[in-house]
Amino acid sequence: MTADVAARWAGTVVPSWIYRWLMPTGWVAAIVVSVASDTGRCSVEDPTVCGPDRTFSLALIACFAALVLLWWQPVLAAAAGLLFLVIELRYDDVAGARTAWTVYGAACTALLVWLVVSRLRQRSVAAGVPRREVRVPAAARIGVTTRLLVAGALVLVGVGALGLMRWQDQREETHLRRAVEQTAVVKSQTDDGDLVLQLPDGRHHTVTMLDDYAVGDSIPVLVDPADSGWLRPRAELADYTYWYTIAGGAWVLAILFVLRDVRLRRARPRRAWTGQGLPVRIEPDSSGAFAVRSADGAVLLGFLNTELDDDEGDARLFDAFDALDEEENEAPAKLKREWEETLRRYRGEALLLGDLAEGSWPSLLLGEQVLRPIGPFRAPRRMPWQTESVDGLPQDRVTRATKGVPLEPTQELPTLPWEVPLETKPWWDRPGLVAVLVLAPVVIGALAVWGEWFLAIVGTLIAGQMVHFVGVRTFYRVTATATDLWIRSGWFERRVPWRSVETVEVDEDRLNLESGDDWHAVGGIEKKQVARVAAVFETLRVRSRTGLPVEAVGRRVAHCLVIDVVFLTVCALILVLARWNSF
Repeated sequence: MTADVAARWAGTVVPSWIYRWLMPTGWVAAIVVSVASDTGRCSVEDPTVCGPDRTFSLALIACFAALVLLWWQPVLAAAAGLLFLVIELRYDDVAGARTAWTVYGAACTALLVWLVVSRLRQRSVAAGVPRREVRVPAAARIGVTTRLLVAGALVLVGVGALGLMRWQDQREETHLRRAVEQTAVVKSQTDDGDLVLQLPDGRHHTVTMLDDYAVGDSIPVLVDPADSGWLRPRAELADYTYWYTIAGGAWVLAILFVLRDVRLRRARPRRAWTGQGLPVRIEPDSSGAFAVRSADGAVLLGFLNTELDDDEGDARLFDAFDALDEEENEAPAKLKREWEETLRRYRGEALLLGDLAEGSWPSLLLGEQVLRPIGPFRAPRRMPWQTESVDGLPQDRVTRATKGVPLEPTQELPTLPWEVPLETKPWWDRPGLVAVLVLAPVVIGALAVWGEWFLAIVGTLIAGQMVHFVGVRTFYRVTATATDLWIRSGWFERRVPWRSVETVEVDEDRLNLESGDDWHAVGGIEKKQVARVAAVFETLRVRSRTGLPVEAVGRRVAHCLVIDVVFLTVCALILVLARWNSF
């Protein structure tokens, strides 16, 4: 696919900001207008106005689907919006709501037509591109997927919701059969907006009402002579039909997950087949998907999540994507080089097998490797001011991390045990830790005594985080002995035997020690001393090679864990004492 053809294909794509941001805004606006326009009062003659209304609860499934599915399956979301418009016009008599949802339904209709036509045009453009016939091996067997497990769980959620609704309805019907009608008078209103009603026999009930009532107003209510705590306003009976919305929504999602799983299996046939491959270029993206470009690499067509048939190779590829994650900068340099080498093997010229259109499930053939789809192909997301780009592996990173620098042992060892020189800590570390340990329990206790339990609990959690953060900084130590390296960091102090260390590597201002399948990072070293510390570590590692068996890495409890546990225990005791004793 040349750049010109790829540009024509990209020109058919519906900008994602329309259905990911503009349409949700319209949905919220329609909801606001509907609520603001409904000024009718609850009615004794028609209890469905403020009471149980099964039709409305079922219609809400389509209403919420029109919003939720916009980010996942916009075609179905637009169809759901159109369906809700039909239901709205049939059953709702509120003029403002009918107008708002008519406007939104018209937008859904336009979006639906645009999406369908767009994908047809994408297939038409791709069909005119010369392809190459290739033989594709059979895909590996697919077992029970996460989608099926989630779908099963959603089915159970729906069954449970309807079961709970049935139990609530039966209990309510028992009360209604025994109920008698009385007239209650509004005596007052609580700070929460609830009404205090007085019955003819002098009893008082606090109820939550949808309508507004003034003090002194009379309200017809139902009371159960056999249950003095049960009371229902005649115009606002108990409504448990919202369980229909929950159950129906769960079942709709379950069906969509099952359909997605069926589509996955159809895209991975269990027999070898001959396909027509479309030449493209691919490269790994930080999203975990492969970016698909035109054959010359000039135009970005979209992204496709894939996996390999080989479980071991797929696991290595999955781990290698961490090289593109900014949060993985703390990974050892050698491990990052291995990740980058793996990613470089999965970029370059490839063949796309299947339809090139949004929502399709094509496979990618890279040499002898087949990358099977685990999700639909999607075009780059767009905003009015920018278009999504590839966050891949920059060339400078590949060049910079090509080879580790060998270390030379030092001839002059410091006196052992040797505490590694670390960067100077802020002067306020220890005083700050002492201040938090002393003042926090006092403040938490005062809040609990005053009845501010929420603030007391939140304060305990925040203070615990502060104690842990400052404690880790304060008690961080790295000590080298003739046989072991002790790293006190966090809740534990690790003991790394020198005999288990395979390599010592300098990674900017820190050191990485490889021990079997594990890596141990030593950071916070004084920058001017990094080279010296690395040489000392390499000397101790080399001298430990005496042929004795390799020892396992061990650990013991550090100061920080003890301080954290004691601090939280003291705070918990203060809260318990404040709760049980009124000072």
